[in-house]
Amino acid sequence: MREAISGQYFYINSTLKSINFFNRESNKDNVCVYEVFRVESTVALFIEDHLLRLFNSANTIGLDLWKTTSQLKFIIKTLIQANNSEDGNIRIEFKVKSNGEREFLTYFVPAHYPDKTQYDDGVLACFQEAERVNPTAKIFNAKVRGQANSIIEKEHVYETLLINHNNQITEGSRSNLFFIKDGIFYTAPDDMVLPGVIRKKVIEIINQKGWPIQFEAINKKDLYLIEAAFITGTSPRVLPIKKAGNIIFNVNHVNIKDLMQELNNLIFNYKIKSEIK
Repeated sequence: MREAISGQYFYINSTLKSINFFNRESNKDNVCVYEVFRVESTVALFIEDHLLRLFNSANTIGLDLWKTTSQLKFIIKTLIQANNSEDGNIRIEFKVKSNGEREFLTYFVPAHYPDKTQYDDGVLACFQEAERVNPTAKIFNAKVRGQANSIIEKEHVYETLLINHNNQITEGSRSNLFFIKDGIFYTAPDDMVLPGVIRKKVIEIINQKGWPIQFEAINKKDLYLIEAAFITGTSPRVLPIKKAGNIIFNVNHVNIKDLMQELNNLIFNYKIKSEIK
């Protein structure tokens, strides 16, 4: 199912239209490659990285996208201006229908950002036994997303942590995942997860700080050894986890606090330098 739309206008193929003409049709046989990024102060944050991931996702499944990076940047800028929106999340979607028809969409989606209490106190998570067919490609997976939404609502948690057939914790249903143990950061290998843009920035910060990091998926049975955990994503950025299942983590770990501040600094500098305004 396609996400809900917000704002006043959206792009379909090469046309800017009122959201009154937005069609929320859903077909599981469609192939849909998409990307979601955050707009802040009219700046599309880390848009170069998001578009690179979009094209990489398409290449993974052998789909040739029919718009260039320059065209996409122009469309994004036009969409932001038309909606007069300084902040929000935008979704880019390339879809090939079962009859071979191609459709391109770009639109604002409802965004839910953590509040100060969640950043300070951390959030709850639970587990979901699920694996993505193509974990490195951002392809809409209605089954995993639907299951996650049901679990989140039932268990009253912020996120589900995906468990694979080897009992390894790979990522969140809509986020990436990091653990800290004995001063070492752990995150699953790139080929096991969707390589998120914020995850990429966090890894860059960790390397710049000289902190040790291992690309290794933590086994669920070893979770009690973990000191701290956090998720990363377009909307949450860096968000501490205070409890997963019955395991409690240290949400005030000094390295998490440093990461949050360093990422905020990175975003601030990006907005100043950005050409998409």
